[in-house]
Amino acid sequence: MEGTEPKQGTRAPYLHSLAAPLPLTFPPGWQLSTLADFPASDEHVDAALLAREALKRPHDCPPLDKLLRPSHTVCILIEDLTRTSPKHIILGEVLSILSGLGMPDEHITILIALGTHRPLTDRELRQTFGEATVERYRFVNHDCHGEDLVPIATLPGGTPVLINGLAYRADFRLGIGSIFPHPLNGFGGGGKILFPGIADARSIFEHHLRHAFRDRSALGSLDGNDFRDEIERLASAGRLDFIVNSVLDNGDRLRHVVAGTPAAAHLAGTTLCRQLTSRLFYGKAEVTVISAFPYDQGPQIMKPLAPASMITAKGGTIILYADCRSPLPETYLDACVRFRSEHGGALRQAVFASFAAGRPILADAPPELNMSMAQTMLALNDFTVILVCPGMPATDIGRLGFLPAASMGEAIDLAAARHPTATVNVVPAGGVILPVLTCQ
Repeated sequence: MEGTEPKQGTRAPYLHSLAAPLPLTFPPGWQLSTLADFPASDEHVDAALLAREALKRPHDCPPLDKLLRPSHTVCILIEDLTRTSPKHIILGEVLSILSGLGMPDEHITILIALGTHRPLTDRELRQTFGEATVERYRFVNHDCHGEDLVPIATLPGGTPVLINGLAYRADFRLGIGSIFPHPLNGFGGGGKILFPGIADARSIFEHHLRHAFRDRSALGSLDGNDFRDEIERLASAGRLDFIVNSVLDNGDRLRHVVAGTPAAAHLAGTTLCRQLTSRLFYGKAEVTVISAFPYDQGPQIMKPLAPASMITAKGGTIILYADCRSPLPETYLDACVRFRSEHGGALRQAVFASFAAGRPILADAPPELNMSMAQTMLALNDFTVILVCPGMPATDIGRLGFLPAASMGEAIDLAAARHPTATVNVVPAGGVILPVLTCQ
């Protein structure tokens, strides 16, 4: 872990953007507490080599060539395009092992673990995994509303949990995903490839509403995390046999690959990821300045509110910079306006009351949109949020409940009017970071 100690003469604060680094100039009354940047790295990583080495030495089980026979049927669950891991390379190494065993191509199904996300088009499949691979093997988009869903367990409230029948009927289930800090599950990867990856919409939604943002269901949290514990239980019930996970750094770049049983491999991967993405903060600050980089798609730009909320004093101000390449849905903006008008200054209580009642903030929207909106409302309950987002109309920023600013300079002026003197935390890239506080 690295951080900038609160000393005079420290490095000049800046933010990452899609175009170029953005230098920051602070008023005289502001004191930089922590500049949580990461060392620049242009290190080349051979994804195929890392995958081969991981598959030769899996955690807590023999290699695949010892676990499988040519007569077995295998369902490979693989993450969709919302993650930047080299999934096509990892898949190629797995398929090479299966082919080397003499396993017929028709015994292998590659199931895109979409959860409630949209299906991949044929063009996206071919661009991502290659023409030859798509022609040779059977690729299927999971449908969370599909008819071929099979019960494997129940949620605490009695709701059945269903998974894709292709995976259920296979002799062996192998998941290909990636590990990175996650605002609810602690870290991505592991059992998430099965649940919610190939589960039914109803159980996914109920699980998220029951556990999201409660207790230890938080960024980087593993022990006592009910959100994660439920996922691990369901992954076991769904007989997820083996995983191969990419471990990503702060820039969503591959640094390691782990393989083996879901529990053991994921634990090893989260340990590596924690080392890569943790940054030390010297306490909560009155003002946090954070970039959404590398996220740039619609509701994804809200993800940095999770780490920002961890390092900002209650009643403080968060300045969020975001390059947004796709607009926020009108339904999202309208729901933010409606929720704030209905619940005023009691947004936190309202979010939890709605979720406890099994009632989403935005009806008929997938869980990821509702989780994004909940994160937005929770941040607004505790902080003032100023958003600098080139290309987003100021009226839309206002509908979110944020204060709009046309530039970082204007945003800093707005914050300085509220905090003439302040300690300041700066996070140049807030999309993938795990804050560690030395004091509360």
